Amino acid sequence: MKSVDRGVLPHSYCFYHTPPEANQNLMYYFTWIGHYFCTDEYEFKRKNYPHPLVFYIKKGVLNIDFRGEHKKAKAGDVVLIETLEPHRYYADDGLEFLYIHFGGVNSHEMCSYIIEQHGWLISRESNHRVERLIDSTLDFIRHEGFESPFQTSMRIYQLFDILLAPTDSEKQEQTPIDDTIHYIRTHVGESITLEQLADIAALSPYYFSHRFKRQTGFSPMDYVINTRIEKAKVMLLRTNTPIADIADEVGYGSSSSLINLFVKRVGISPAQYRKNHQGKDG
Repeated sequence: MKSVDRGVLPHSYCFYHTPPEANQNLMYYFTWIGHYFCTDEYEFKRKNYPHPLVFYIKKGVLNIDFRGEHKKAKAGDVVLIETLEPHRYYADDGLEFLYIHFGGVNSHEMCSYIIEQHGWLISRESNHRVERLIDSTLDFIRHEGFESPFQTSMRIYQLFDILLAPTDSEKQEQTPIDDTIHYIRTHVGESITLEQLADIAALSPYYFSHRFKRQTGFSPMDYVINTRIEKAKVMLLRTNTPIADIADEVGYGSSSSLINLFVKRVGISPAQYRKNHQGKDG
């Protein structure tokens, strides 16, 4: 269909989609998707809108006012706007872009999470994959038109994967963190300190902690504790090893240390966890 928005040139096109109500609470979906060619008359200013918005800029400049900042998105950039917040965007003459408004379960939380990881103006070497995904979706709609709600949801998951997955250069930067994760997993029964892990990564403790949390979502020492708890869970379910021996195996000098931490993290004691779950996990 043709857009009726001011400043959108006639050879632009878009599609609107309303999924079945049941699927709106179970899956992701897009509500608007399109390919626009714009003059400098194109502008939107909103206090809020129900569905987050992704742009891929093909040519020209899109101006965005969001979260107290003014930025210019240029060819190759991706813009992600949490539309529940006030926002404004407008075109310089000669702008061409692709866009998707998406919705569904936790869509706003996912939008905020991606922005937290990469900012809302994203310039990454993997952005061309966003372009290909939107282009292929538009091509599918124009020529075939129908797919299951699950297939549509997978397209939005693909979008999230592209925006969150590390690029090749970012994977190289992650190598020191990966080394410390391997060390934690293979030395879980030993004493592990932040300083040890930072030394393995050849980073300062402060910068190492920042990089580690950005990559994993946990602080280094929380990751150590979680790894110990998970190993304790496996031993509780798969063996009859006494709790005192499990505590020693996962790096705690006494059963009380493990019990107190287990109750705090899991909500029940190791003995109760074993009673509740042993024999139910395959």
